Amino acid sequence: MPNYIRINGQAFDVTVAISAIEENFNVLDGENSGRTMTGRMVRDVIGTYIGHKVTFFNGNSNSGFDALWNHLVAHSVDDSVMLEAADGQSSISYEAYYTSGARKLRAVQDGVNCWDEIEVNFIPMDARVKP
Repeated sequence: MPNYIRINGQAFDVTVAISAIEENFNVLDGENSGRTMTGRMVRDVIGTYIGHKVTFFNGNSNSGFDALWNHLVAHSVDDSVMLEAADGQSSISYEAYYTSGARKLRAVQDGVNCWDEIEVNFIPMDARVKP
């Protein structure tokens, strides 16, 4: 399985690679959830949302890595993005949104920032597991 990264169809696989993918899930309850007078919890499960924290690292091009950062910032105001990524062993593909990202500075060479990693939490738009 090849390594690749695409966000809204824009490929970044030549200059950027994935160094880590952390999978997470969150169960979302509806408005009818809550505690009864006896203290028992009543659930109104909408579904389980499986998301990913993806850490990208600079493959071989500062300009390509900057392009990924700029693309993420530009599309952070979109309702959603289509995330497609593979790390050589597994792949993910789903409609998601994100509300923050972070990058780490590795070095400054001749006045140019060389970034080491970009970390983004992608949150799925739809539940993968529904009752």
